[in-house]
Parts: sequence; structure tokens; C-alpha cells
Amino acid sequence: MNAESPIIPEIPSIHAGIGIPAIASITLVPDAAHLARHRIAGPGPLSEAVHPFTMIRSALMEHARASGQRIFAVSSAEPGNGKTHVAANLAMVMARVHPTVLVELDLRRPSLGVRLGLPDDYPGVDDYLAGDCPWISTRAHVEGLDLAVHRVRHPRSEVEALLGSNALSLALRHRHAGDERTIILVDTPPAILSDDLVLIARNVDGVLVVAEEGRTGRRALQEIARALGPTPIVGTVLNRSISRPQRRIDYGYYQERDPR
Repeated sequence: MNAESPIIPEIPSIHAGIGIPAIASITLVPDAAHLARHRIAGPGPLSEAVHPFTMIRSALMEHARASGQRIFAVSSAEPGNGKTHVAANLAMVMARVHPTVLVELDLRRPSLGVRLGLPDDYPGVDDYLAGDCPWISTRAHVEGLDLAVHRVRHPRSEVEALLGSNALSLALRHRHAGDERTIILVDTPPAILSDDLVLIARNVDGVLVVAEEGRTGRRALQEIARALGPTPIVGTVLNRSISRPQRRIDYGYYQERDPR
């Protein structure tokens, strides 16, 4: 159990397939200092640095209301553009005003659990996709926010088989079908390292692309568009902007670089 972020377990049992407790869900009591070290907004007062994420929130919620779409991937062309940083902060600020689910699908290099202070002693999305536990067992409710987080517990090697299974569609579209208001944000792997995004894209309604000014080129963005096929890019977040931030209806800007 993580001493910095208290975890409140609910309905524990033992799942033989993975040898760890399989529980209905857990509750994460956020630790402000831990989140601050990872530059993630918590349920407390928002700092000025988080303001750009509220702008992205407003634009994405307006898009969701107008289009009826509610499952959005957050991706990037390459590692280091800050996709996980954006996904986590956007989920945190979104959950202040709207039911939100944050799903990690970077099975090769997961980091969401560490950033949020979640332990590794309960099942993850990787366990669910492997058929070792039910979807509800991977859920962590963040106290003080209308936010459920489903993180990957350990890196996996059989990524294509896991992402290509019907279990992913069942989780994203059917398990949350009862609440049409909920917005689901999906943290994906970078587009150019594998075809993982291709497998994920068919299960989402749109993609928010995180780019880094001065680093992410036009060709890389074109490669993302080709990988997505018919799945639309609904907006772009320019991370570590070197020009003055300006709001546009489907664009958000953030001025610091995050290593992921």
C-alpha cells in the first residue's frame, strides 16, 4: 500500500489467475504533494499553471455535447511529447465538473499508476485484457472528484493480441454504456513506435493529439492521421509552446514539457 496516497479497498477476494486481490474497486485518497511532484492537478484549488487544461476541458466538453461523442484518445507522434501528462491533468480538471473515466492503454510503457500514486497490488487493464479479472476490478475512484481511473499494472509483451481482443471494445463501449454523460479519456502509446494506436482508434470516437512545438513535424502528424483511418482528430494540444498561447475553440496550449 502506498503510504503517500491512502487506498481504501472495497470487497476484497483472491483471483487465482494473477495471485493478487481481485476487488470490486478501490478508492484513492489523493496526496497533494505526490501529485505536485508529478505536476498533476488534484482536487484542491487550481493553480494558474493548470488553467490551460480548463480551456481544453471547455472545448472538449462543447465538442462532446455537439457531436454526441464521448470516448477520446490522447496520443502523440513520439515519446516525450507529454501525452500522459495532458491526459492525467485533463481528466483531473474534467472530473471537477463532469463524470470522467481515465483509461491507460500504453501497455508497453505504463506510467499512470506511478504518477497518481496508485499501488500495484490490485488488477490492472492489462490483467483484464488478458482475461484474468473483470473490468470493475481495475477501477480506482479518486476521492473528491467524479473520476474513475483504470491503469495498467505491469508492462506487457503480447500487446497486439491484448489490444486486438474484443475485451477492449466491451470495456470502453459496453461497460460504460449506461451513463451517456460520462466522458472517457484514453492514454495511448505514441503513434510512430508501433501500430498500437491503430488497434485502439477503432474503439474511440476521436483523438486529441499532443504535439511539441519545434519538435513534432508535419510528417509525424500526417502519420498519425493515416494511422487513425476514419477516426477523426478532434483537436491538438501544443505542449511547451514557444509562442504566445492563444485560445482556439478546438485547441489547448500548455507551456511546460513533460518527459512522457
